Amino acid sequence: MPSEGIERKLYLSTKFGSKKNAQSIYNKIEDEGKLNNIYFQFDNIKKTPNTFLSHKLLAYAHTKQKQFEVLESLFYQYFIEGNDIGDLTILLEIAKATNIFDNNIEKYIISTQHNQNLLNEEKQARMMGVNSVPCFIFNKEYVLSGAQPKESFIKMAKSLNNNV
Repeated sequence: MPSEGIERKLYLSTKFGSKKNAQSIYNKIEDEGKLNNIYFQFDNIKKTPNTFLSHKLLAYAHTKQKQFEVLESLFYQYFIEGNDIGDLTILLEIAKATNIFDNNIEKYIISTQHNQNLLNEEKQARMMGVNSVPCFIFNKEYVLSGAQPKESFIKMAKSLNNNV
């Protein structure tokens, strides 16, 4: 992904082969979201961002024990508000809203500190089959990607339980 992100329609047609294929997939995600009182606003998304700086923000949030709150805010800002979560200004607003903002955060996010660790984690995730969010990894081996119905988790749990 280019550092400035990519226009959303181009991204979707490239990733899914066509606008029709993308629409079919996103309709399923919308339907599953509604079952869980999540009302995705995909039409608000104009650009698919490069999320590397978001991952830097999450790494920083981890040191403040606020990773879950920041992740929720990132998802809300992107999937509901349509904001560019690769933009430093948006990330700093999220940091303020989740009470992790301090004098060091901007410097950390734009620094190269921990970049290689994050790139290595991304490489490992891709090797495991992670290719979308949300993604759930079980026993560091089994992956459920994308919006999933609860039945998928139940099936996974039963499968894992049978392997014990």
